[in-house]
Amino acid sequence: MIVQMTVILKLEMLQDSLILEKSQNWSSQKMDHILICCVCLGDNSEDADEIIQCDNCGITVHEGCYGVDGESDSIMSSASENSTEPWFCDACKCGVSPSCELCPNQDGIFKETDAGRWVHIVCALYVPGVAFGDIDKLRPVTLTEMNYSKYGAKECSFCEDPRFARTGVCISCDAGMCRAYFHVTCAQKEGLLSEAAAEEDIADPFFAYCKQHADRLDRKWKRKNYLALQSYCKMSLQEREKQLSPEAQARINARLQQYRAKAELARSTRPQAWVPREKLPRPLTSSASAIRKLMRKAELMGISTDIFPVDNSDTSSSVDGRRKHKQPALTADFVNYYFERNMRMIQIQENMAEQKNIKDKLENEQEKLHVEYNKLCESLEELQNLNGKLRSEGQGIWALLGRITGQKLNVPAILRAPKERKPSKKEGGTQKTSALPTVLYSCGICKKNHDQHLLLLCDTCKLHYHLGCLDPPLTRMPRKTKNSYWQCSECDQAGSSDMEAEMAMETLPDGTKRSRRQIKEPVKFVPQDVPPEPKKIPIRNTRTRGRKRSFVPEEEKHEERVPRERRQRQSVLQKKPKAEDLRTECSTCKGTGDNENLVRYPS
Repeated sequence: MIVQMTVILKLEMLQDSLILEKSQNWSSQKMDHILICCVCLGDNSEDADEIIQCDNCGITVHEGCYGVDGESDSIMSSASENSTEPWFCDACKCGVSPSCELCPNQDGIFKETDAGRWVHIVCALYVPGVAFGDIDKLRPVTLTEMNYSKYGAKECSFCEDPRFARTGVCISCDAGMCRAYFHVTCAQKEGLLSEAAAEEDIADPFFAYCKQHADRLDRKWKRKNYLALQSYCKMSLQEREKQLSPEAQARINARLQQYRAKAELARSTRPQAWVPREKLPRPLTSSASAIRKLMRKAELMGISTDIFPVDNSDTSSSVDGRRKHKQPALTADFVNYYFERNMRMIQIQENMAEQKNIKDKLENEQEKLHVEYNKLCESLEELQNLNGKLRSEGQGIWALLGRITGQKLNVPAILRAPKERKPSKKEGGTQKTSALPTVLYSCGICKKNHDQHLLLLCDTCKLHYHLGCLDPPLTRMPRKTKNSYWQCSECDQAGSSDMEAEMAMETLPDGTKRSRRQIKEPVKFVPQDVPPEPKKIPIRNTRTRGRKRSFVPEEEKHEERVPRERRQRQSVLQKKPKAEDLRTECSTCKGTGDNENLVRYPS
């Protein structure tokens, strides 16, 4: 099967070479009479739809196939070349050698898109989803309505270079259930494109069939016309340059320069086309121009591209021959971020330029103000010197008048030396503060006035005392509340009686009398037949937290306790001597004590 296919391909290539040689000979003989449209490959030239030729690149096309309007566009008739205005295609008017976005082939006639790209007019007509802004003029071409997932989704079956097989957009055979895919220009080379008749009212009159489903005779004459067109376009420019006079050639070049200047002005003033950002990402390998640039770069760097094999592993991955679309490397979020970043960078640069202009303007104004300020300072200094001289002369004259009159005259204010002006607080000077008189209190014990913050006021004698001079010394200030006050030890001892306490209460600082509860001593009890208390020896170097020192008697004897009688309450003023205290034992800590620190609870 493979051998048979190779034989068929060789026969077709041989047949194409023979047709090409015949077409070259035929075109060289009848070049002046037969022109072929590079869109429909037809050779019918009528008055209503004439075949015109570009005076720069030599491409030929029907007026209706290219959307040429005779009233607005200058056309060149094939009958008389020098008698009419020259005509140029859009690519020659813009002065570019474009590359198609929908196919890898570079021959043919192009139309510009609204985004500044270029596509073949035949590709724009046959690829689904491509629209035109003006249907009559077939411009501008809009690619935004087409699904961008079609880029590189299918592989062309006619491309000779496998690196370009998945570039652009491939169309499918219009025959039912056919799975053949190819580029539009590749199908045009093979004569597989067809168009419905003008009488038929069809929404999409453009069809494409594979070799198996295309009409053989129709394919044969289209193939022959295509080869003749290629040879005619290459040879016609050389022949026409020889036939044209220098005046005609100069007229064509001048007109071409006018068109290019007009196109450049229109390109600079053209508003930016709206492009949906969610459709922009596409594989880099789907762009034929990008692949050509990479190949050129590899060639300049001396890198051979033959060592990089083409990835065809997933061409036969599925059973039905369909290839799943690969997600592009650049996501829509990244593209949105990239565009927004570019816009923000442009805005920041514009803002920086504006701020720089403002800064330069302010610096110039500041420099001018500095110059004026220096001039004013110099004039002020001159005036001050002149004023000093006049004041000294006036003082001398005033003194002379005083000596003449024999009296001491008061110098007027105008002749007095001006006081030195001190800068205010706003100007950076220090504001003079009035010194407040301070009252220093002396301590009632050490008679010194240092450490005023450690002085404590007695509410009774109205004297101040240092915290460290008190006996015992205090570590912090005592807290005074509304119903309490502080008095020193001397005032506390002097006010032990009720009368003195009442007098002290009457002499409070605020003059108010406050009731104070007198703290009474615990009621002592005196049992009968109390033996004399033995002598007690204090234990030194022993302290108990929260208790007084405990005493141990000289002779510790375990005596039986005498039953106690009922307490007899006495007045506070009557005090019993310490010899009558009875030594008892605490029922909680088992320690000894006396009536001063022990309280008896009734059982």
